[in-house]
Amino acid sequence: MFDKQLIANSLDSLGETELGPPVADAARALQLIENRSGYGQWKVIFPGSVVLSDRVCEMFGWMPTEEPLPLQEMVKLYHMEDRGKFLTLIAQALEGRKGFHCRLRVERRDGLIRVIETIADLRLVNGRVAELFGFSRDVTREMERELQVQGRLKLVQELVGDMPAPIVVLDEKLRVMDCSIFWLKAHRFIEKREVVGKSLMMLTPNMPPDIKDEYERAMKGQTIRTKRTFTSSTTNQPIQFNALITPWYVADRKVGGITIVIGWSEVALARPNAISGNLPPGGADPFDGSLLDLLKNVS
Repeated sequence: MFDKQLIANSLDSLGETELGPPVADAARALQLIENRSGYGQWKVIFPGSVVLSDRVCEMFGWMPTEEPLPLQEMVKLYHMEDRGKFLTLIAQALEGRKGFHCRLRVERRDGLIRVIETIADLRLVNGRVAELFGFSRDVTREMERELQVQGRLKLVQELVGDMPAPIVVLDEKLRVMDCSIFWLKAHRFIEKREVVGKSLMMLTPNMPPDIKDEYERAMKGQTIRTKRTFTSSTTNQPIQFNALITPWYVADRKVGGITIVIGWSEVALARPNAISGNLPPGGADPFDGSLLDLLKNVS
């Protein structure tokens, strides 16, 4: 389930960095990290024994012990598919004098599979590696929430793409994540690659202040019921349509972006400075087909 969310990468080591004067007592600082952040300490003393804090033993499903354990016993705690990744990280750390950061699965003795995030570095003495040390924490719940959010967003994106009305989904920086074909047509774009990943500010450099204000209020959690003016493709006259701007949320009720939905009664093109640029001379070219007035009565 977590395959695509697992990471493993190298970090520049601080092993040979000259330490400045301590701001706080080291033991108290470590205690603060363990008690408040969920991280637990561990270290590998070469050639191959491991010391785990009680918190790390707990998250790995191991009985707390003050006695060092063989390194292979720690490796065995990792999921079979991730043991090789963990050993590779250790080997790369020793060879390249690098630290590392990873999220790998642990299969506890009680059968539970947890995702453990680890940051690690080397301690060097006279240029030689003395030990590998690090912090680990259980991020399983965070990963599950992330997967749920991604799943919901993917569903919304799939629905948006085929909706017979102008709809666009924006992220927290007002960049286009996805939009309906009708939103593209209404704003005189042909393909999604013209807009996906670009912000509305980039697509609309002359956006009116009142529209910017609506987006800012939506990003603060408000649902905005408003109007948008478009040009009729048949009469070339301006028409106002109901529009709904709603925030969508990630974990912990944090706004992840906004969705804009426009109710239509006919095919039309955006007015200058509404959301996209100026119309070409001579007015709008008509589109083939018509839009279903799904959201005509949004109020």
